[in-house]
Amino acid sequence: MIKKISDILTSFLYGFSGLVVAFFIAWIIMFKVDFLYPSFYDLLSIDETILEFAPQNHYKTGFELTSKEAHVSLFSDIVTAIHNGGDGLEKMSYTYKNNAKQEITSSFLHIAEVIHLQDVAHLLNILMKLALGFMVVWCVLSVGFIYQKKPLPSFKSQLKSILLFLGASLLVVLIIGPQKVFYWLHTVIFPAENQWFFYYQDSLMTTMMKAPILFAPISIVLVVLAFCVFVLFTGIVKRAEKRVRKEV
Repeated sequence: MIKKISDILTSFLYGFSGLVVAFFIAWIIMFKVDFLYPSFYDLLSIDETILEFAPQNHYKTGFELTSKEAHVSLFSDIVTAIHNGGDGLEKMSYTYKNNAKQEITSSFLHIAEVIHLQDVAHLLNILMKLALGFMVVWCVLSVGFIYQKKPLPSFKSQLKSILLFLGASLLVVLIIGPQKVFYWLHTVIFPAENQWFFYYQDSLMTTMMKAPILFAPISIVLVVLAFCVFVLFTGIVKRAEKRVRKEV
């Protein structure tokens, strides 16, 4: 009985750590392509959101006069900054021409947005370190299974335990309410004294991202990509296992 429970827990840990590694790799890939923002920009008609809400902004002016290229560049700058400890956030700016055809340069983020993105950068740093830790766990378990001649947890058993975990998590989210969970996580993760929710009229960043709508397609692509990476890595380890057993 104890051995069976131990095997189940080991299988779950192996599958879960492999899933974390897969999400880590998928995140890096998405980071390198700016989370496909240029594609989602057109898909979600973000230009129309900017044209509607940028003129209503309480802090900045003229952003509705900027181009898609400028928006894509600013998004890329944010992505780069939050993966580098928040460096460069204060220096982000945009340029537009006023009615007199004069070029005016304005800072893009106000102080509350900068602080929030620095919080995001700090969170990402922690998550990256955790992901690397799970990568070590996954590698150690993989090597351990192979060289101790123990059968690796099957893809089916890993998938079952992962789907059980994800299904239970999803059920809890649906019962409580996705929006409530989203807001609750923000209150838990970010410092209470720092603002994390921004209306479109108060934040060009939120307007430009059409938040939180943009996060839905990004999440879908991230999950699909992570699953593909998970399947690929599982296949590679299985092949390595067969090769080692043949040599032995």
